[in-house]
Amino acid sequence: MSASHSLSPVQADLVRIVSKYVLLEESRRNLKGRCPFHKDQATSLMVSPEKNIFQCFGCGKGGGPVEFVMAIEHKTREEAIQMITGSN
Repeated sequence: MSASHSLSPVQADLVRIVSKYVLLEESRRNLKGRCPFHKDQATSLMVSPEKNIFQCFGCGKGGGPVEFVMAIEHKTREEAIQMITGSN
């Protein structure tokens, strides 16, 4: 079993995933950016590298790596996990 297939979605690097879609800026212990899920003129999306979670204080979306991929790519949970782990 390769390392990418044994990777738990919870262990997936959320910062790396979100950075593919959103320009993130440092903000103390968290990162912030414009939320891709609603029209956002402010930086209401917060990503916590320490907790590996995101939260938008504009539209309310939040979660971990799987929830982000599900929302941004319009995928099911299983499809999102496959995208994250690189398995087909």
